[in-house]
Amino acid sequence: MTKSNMTKSDDENLLLVTSSNRVDDINARFYSRFTYPWQPMKFDYCLDPDFETVMLNQNLGDWKHNVLPKNSKIWVAGCGTNQAIFTALRFPNAIVLGTDLSSKSLEISANVAKDLNISNLQLKEESINKIDYKEKFDYIICTGVIHHNADPKSSLQKLTTALKPTGILELMVYNRYHRIYTSVFQKAIRILGSNTGAINFESELFITQKLINSSQSGNSISDLISDLMYQYQDVPESALADTLMQPVEYSYTVESLEDLANTCGLELVAPCLNQFDKAQETFSWNMTFKDSDLQNLYNSLPDLHRWQVSNLLLLEKSPMLWFYLQRQDSGRPVKSEKRICEEFLDTKFIKAESIYKTYILGEDEKYMLLPNSFPFPLVHLDVQEKKIFDLVDAKISMREIFERLSLKMSFQAINQVRLKLTTSAFPYLKAVQSAIHEVIF
Repeated sequence: MTKSNMTKSDDENLLLVTSSNRVDDINARFYSRFTYPWQPMKFDYCLDPDFETVMLNQNLGDWKHNVLPKNSKIWVAGCGTNQAIFTALRFPNAIVLGTDLSSKSLEISANVAKDLNISNLQLKEESINKIDYKEKFDYIICTGVIHHNADPKSSLQKLTTALKPTGILELMVYNRYHRIYTSVFQKAIRILGSNTGAINFESELFITQKLINSSQSGNSISDLISDLMYQYQDVPESALADTLMQPVEYSYTVESLEDLANTCGLELVAPCLNQFDKAQETFSWNMTFKDSDLQNLYNSLPDLHRWQVSNLLLLEKSPMLWFYLQRQDSGRPVKSEKRICEEFLDTKFIKAESIYKTYILGEDEKYMLLPNSFPFPLVHLDVQEKKIFDLVDAKISMREIFERLSLKMSFQAINQVRLKLTTSAFPYLKAVQSAIHEVIF
């Protein structure tokens, strides 16, 4: 791949894209200098080894918990300093492979894995652009990675090939409407530092810090860019670099992500409710309108078209482009969100109860296991969800609970309850029985 073959866009930071090998080398140096994420203060793990697998299947609308097996083979592609660690703790019955370009990130991961006595994790230094895995993994996690490669389509095709036909890919790429100002800042930094004749991360860091420190000093800088820089005055260096100094960055909309997936033999299955959207309360891809005609028109759209409208109208307030995907040849039809909600109503649940243990970071920079155990999950529910939660007893379906409480059974209302009670982000209920009816809202 040569520079002349690459399509450049003013919406993206592609100044350094000349070849896949060169971008791999740049990323390896960048993430060895700015290891990401920074070291967490603690790691938690659930003593029920199958808890997270159950919730992951429910994320997919699988109320019988069959899509992903308990002993899955998992690949964390581009694992950074700790994503493979979190994954190995979440799925102790799985075999987990974590790969990354950064030797320093892998060194940090290996040291943490040793502290935490993790035995189901292998770490390997390699580029996803050079792997030759074929139909090997039940579950692949690749978040925040392919959009930093020279050719994201080629990188995603590698992931497709590595995925078993029945497997699931968890993919996150940047939402274009989230990255407008960060991308322009990255390109400005790259140009300001280009007079050295080579990529110099220390020089770019110096320029970035200078700009941030002068963001409120009356410089002739856009107010929006100034506000962006102000937000990064007191963040860890790796967070600053990962956002404002990225060497290469593509970004997408729902429409362009769908197109990218299709060209790689993949299809979107469902949004992935993640910790960032949960914190911002931007985790639903479904909008509500006061006008009933407009609501009905919006609700009548297929999932992908509805998500596209939400992406366009919500702009920077739309959720992250974080989705579960599967191969088009999986033989497993994609359930619509409305179908998932209908099955949710006809499912009986029990309260999900377990306990968890915690490792905390000590003054010696080593993790140590706390002697105490804690109930998991800790229940923090809104009033409506709490009323539903209290009625769950494995004997009555969710539909009967809605009826007893005289709750509105619109698609939006049901889907909100589903997300906030039965997913990995809100793991309060576990399905015990499903009686599926072909009813469409």
